[in-house]
Amino acid sequence: MHEHSAAPRENIAHLTHSLEMALGQNRTLLEDMARFTREESLRLARMQLDHAGAAFAQLHDRHDFSGLVGAQQEWLKQAMQEYATLGLRYAEMFQGLTQQFQSHVQAAASDLQHQAEESLDREKGMPYTQSGMRSGPVPMPAQ
Repeated sequence: MHEHSAAPRENIAHLTHSLEMALGQNRTLLEDMARFTREESLRLARMQLDHAGAAFAQLHDRHDFSGLVGAQQEWLKQAMQEYATLGLRYAEMFQGLTQQFQSHVQAAASDLQHQAEESLDREKGMPYTQSGMRSGPVPMPAQ
């Protein structure tokens, strides 16, 4: 009787531990994402300031309308290239985070499945061996 009441407590403790680990991993992933976002935003802002400074220098040196339009187009082209590069870097970051998250979820699901099977076998009186395989009575073939 005591054995049956301990099993649910063990399961709850193990589930709680698994959830704490998952939350810790999610926190780490979110921190990585926030750091990446902050660094990329600062990099983009610096690039935009550099491009704007170069564009103003070109505008100052050019006095005709076609020169002004050319300088504006160059500034716009550089800005669009930076935004496209930033979009690609974000896509790479999200792909990496998705793969990490997927592997964490798969590991947690596998662990929970293993735990549930152990719990069911304990209730049936069939403990697991060290290799993780079920041990228990082997049915004899009918003669």
